[in-house]
Parts: sequence; C-alpha cells; structure tokens
Amino acid sequence: MTPATVARRASLAGALLGVVAGLVELTAGPSIRSWVGDKQDTTRLGITTTLLALIALTAALYLRRALTSPGQRLAIATGLLVPGLIGFTTVGRLWLVPGPLLVTAGVLVASSLRTELTEVCHVLAENWGLILTGVLAVEYIALGATALGRAGALGILGGAAILVLLASPSRIGARGALLCLIAATLPFAALTW
Repeated sequence: MTPATVARRASLAGALLGVVAGLVELTAGPSIRSWVGDKQDTTRLGITTTLLALIALTAALYLRRALTSPGQRLAIATGLLVPGLIGFTTVGRLWLVPGPLLVTAGVLVASSLRTELTEVCHVLAENWGLILTGVLAVEYIALGATALGRAGALGILGGAAILVLLASPSRIGARGALLCLIAATLPFAALTW
C-alpha cells in the first residue's frame, strides 16, 4: 500500500470517527466525563470537536482528488494536522483513535512536500496575509463560540464574514476589503474588551 493510499484511508477514517466522538461528547458527555477528559462544558466542546472533525473530513475529501499543487497539499496537511492535534484537548480519551489517524495522514501528506520545499515556501510567502487573515477568522469563530450572548454571536458572524470575504473573489478592492475586515472584527473586540 502506498503512503498516499494510507493517508487517504487514515484521513477519512479519522475524520469520520472524530465526528462520532464529537457527537458522543455532545450527547452523552456529562454521563461519561472520564472519557471526555473530565470536561465540565461538554456541549460547547462537543460542538467544537464536531467542527474540528468536519474540517478534517473536508481535507480528507479533497485528499481523495488528484492534487498536483504543493499549496493544495499544504492546505490539506494543515486541515488534517491542526484538528488532529487540537482534538486531544477537546474530547479526551474519545480522541485516542481519530487523533492519531488524522495526525498520521497529515504527516504523510506533509512529507510528500519535501521535494518541493522551495515552492511551498514561495506559496507561504506569497499568501501570508491571506493565511493570517484566515487564522484571525477562525480564531474569531472559536472565541465567539465560547463567549455568551450578543458578543459570541458577533464573534461568530464576524469570523464567518471574514471567511466569506476571503473565499469569494473580491471586486471591492483593497480599501473596501480593509473596511469590511474592520467592520467584521470591531464589534466583537469592543464587546469583549
């Protein structure tokens, strides 16, 4: 079996088992606290775990396609490694199978980039602003999910607006994009100060 085949199978299995782990934490977490890391708030952590697993599932589904670009493989490796590692902190023992599967798949995909390291560095250098803005958006969504009330809702909406702004081809120009970014982030920042 080739490393690519192992990565595809491990990523899909890990992501699907991760979704199951998140749903189990969400529904049965309070009654199996020792299995979910003795977490007190299993509802929000169950939602977080499920979302992390869905991110990994998206990466796993993209991995099943023929990928030629180093940038695509770098994004998929990140989409497998980050949820695979963070899941250990959100769901406890229930992540002992999905986590290693996702990390293994992510490492295998990342190792395929060794020969194209120069091109990967070029992609990162060329897109560092977009990458950091995407990290900001995900951080806003995560912080919004843990905040309560109006502040939480504004954090999630602001993060989602930033992701939409990044994902859609923008015709509003650099100044318009900057104004949208400020409008998406400022309310949450003001309410959580």
